[in-house]
Amino acid sequence: MTDLLATPATDSSSRDAIAQFEYPRVVRLVDTDMSGFAHVSAYVRMMEETEYAFLRSRGLSVKLTDDKGVMGFPRLHASVQIAEPLVFDQQVIVYLSLTELDGKSIFYEFQIRGGDDQICATGKFKVALCRFPDEKPPYAILTPDYVIEALSG
Repeated sequence: MTDLLATPATDSSSRDAIAQFEYPRVVRLVDTDMSGFAHVSAYVRMMEETEYAFLRSRGLSVKLTDDKGVMGFPRLHASVQIAEPLVFDQQVIVYLSLTELDGKSIFYEFQIRGGDDQICATGKFKVALCRFPDEKPPYAILTPDYVIEALSG
């Protein structure tokens, strides 16, 4: 499925969230290992795909540019807890909740739900906005107002 089907989430479990978003997805063969279950890396990939779709829905991208150069959103922390394994060709919905936006870091919480709205996995990302200068190491910057407004609007 494409992110064109993604929509703002209406899930009531994260009412305190700054913003919510949901992203339908199918577990692909590449997501699974020899056991037939989704590999742990696939859950993180699903969360990243959802974050990217959320950013696009807000007019942003994982790669931004301005007059000072390239910026992006690297992870400072990522975690996932699997409650029920996902299997090939399973329909899921990944729910994103933007829970904190403090100008330095962005905090997301995720729920991956399968059939019957069952929570199969949960996860968290902490990201920062960094500048990526040519031939120099990246460094964190304060999140510009236009990014904060787009994320929280």
